[in-house]
Amino acid sequence: MYRFYITKQNSVLLLLCLIVVGCSSYTPYRYSFSLIGPLNETRQNDAVGQEMSFMDSDVEFRFVPSSENIHVAIKNKTDHEINLVRDKAEYINPMGKSRMVHYGYDYVEEVKDFTLNTSYVAPVKIDPDSEITGYVWINIWPDFCIGEDRTSLTDGKINYLKEPIFPRYRFEGRGEDLKDLTFNLILPIDFGEYERDYTFTFMINDVVE
Repeated sequence: MYRFYITKQNSVLLLLCLIVVGCSSYTPYRYSFSLIGPLNETRQNDAVGQEMSFMDSDVEFRFVPSSENIHVAIKNKTDHEINLVRDKAEYINPMGKSRMVHYGYDYVEEVKDFTLNTSYVAPVKIDPDSEITGYVWINIWPDFCIGEDRTSLTDGKINYLKEPIFPRYRFEGRGEDLKDLTFNLILPIDFGEYERDYTFTFMINDVVE
């Protein structure tokens, strides 16, 4: 009986080791990026290795891309309110395909807001001389069946269905094939009297495991 118990215990330990080894074999990709356009007027000759930021007389943008999302900070430099028009923002992947995006701090809340408001999200107000920060995620929900009441998915299911911007692991795609390719992020800003689309072009400088 004791020998059976020891054998069973060893089998369980072996199974746990195999699970750990299997999980550890998925090494995450590590990406490096650069902002190649537009360039700040004072840094036209520093396209390589420049800080991922852009500013003009009205607004300043700062970016931190990752495989999962893009962290975006937007500062209003004017003396009046401006708005990020989230409903018209878009991401264009390295293959040239345009995708709608979410912008905010909580992915689940952004998805629910989008679906509950019939596929529309209100602009984000930016007060004079103030800044907003958040994340840009790909929006898959216009093409996804959420259910008759549009609120039938749980928070966990929404998170599970989240699509990263780039492959995080090899089983999600060949991240190394994206090296030296570019992608775009379009952020429309409403200044009240007019609206301007700010288009940012990023390069994927390297992808390693």
